Amino acid sequence: MITKVKFLEIENEVISKIENALYQLFVNYPEDYVLFMACGEYDEIIANNKELGLSPYTISGHNLDSYYDITRQKFLCEFLNRYYNFRDNKELQNDDYRMNIEFLIYTHIWEAKPFLKKLYRLANLICGKEYDWKIQITNFKKYDFITKKIIDPFNNANCHLGQLITNTYNADLRNAIAHSDYQLYKNIVFKSKTELCNISLDEWNIYFVYSFCFSYHFAKIINERRKRIIIDWGKNEFTIKMPFSDGTIKHACIQYDKERDNFGFLNK
Repeated sequence: MITKVKFLEIENEVISKIENALYQLFVNYPEDYVLFMACGEYDEIIANNKELGLSPYTISGHNLDSYYDITRQKFLCEFLNRYYNFRDNKELQNDDYRMNIEFLIYTHIWEAKPFLKKLYRLANLICGKEYDWKIQITNFKKYDFITKKIIDPFNNANCHLGQLITNTYNADLRNAIAHSDYQLYKNIVFKSKTELCNISLDEWNIYFVYSFCFSYHFAKIINERRKRIIIDWGKNEFTIKMPFSDGTIKHACIQYDKERDNFGFLNK
């Protein structure tokens, strides 16, 4: 079981670490912070359709990832309101039905490409690397991607999100759930590649709440920060670095539209 006090403690810790990571980017690499908020993305559909004559380097007004993640975020909100409201009790009792739903959510969180791509980009930028417009995440070896491309860069930049993910993401558990190699009883018994493992139900509660809060608040806080970017900067026009068709990287002007909550290119 998990208590309301413990849930709020985890939630506040996760929010604080996300806010600190974004502030770290904002202070050290302000131009990259804007591009991160603008959700720069290489659009393969545009790139493959030469007749359009458009640049495949897009920002939030054309970013499909933002739409792909809406359904997942909506479901997370509904799940949270239904099962983690703590209205009747100060603690949430373990329940097989709810926990099996949690297993599916946990697996989906650590497979969600829009989520992983944002984490990867943030980790890269905090390390001072160039914005990666074109990210390829395969359906295999997610563990290598998460550890080498996300956790390690965060740790190298002394960003606490690295340790947060290390304490939250268990690749063997995720794989076992995804392939139904687990048994739920008084504890959770699951198969790794080399042995039979087990964790207590209380340990699972911690894994899940950390992952759930991280996934939910990561998207929520980024959206909130984007919406107040005019207040933070005192303007709504910015410059970003982006690739051009001649292979060079140049500055481009973009503008944030508060009413539509997106960025668009300016011709200057």
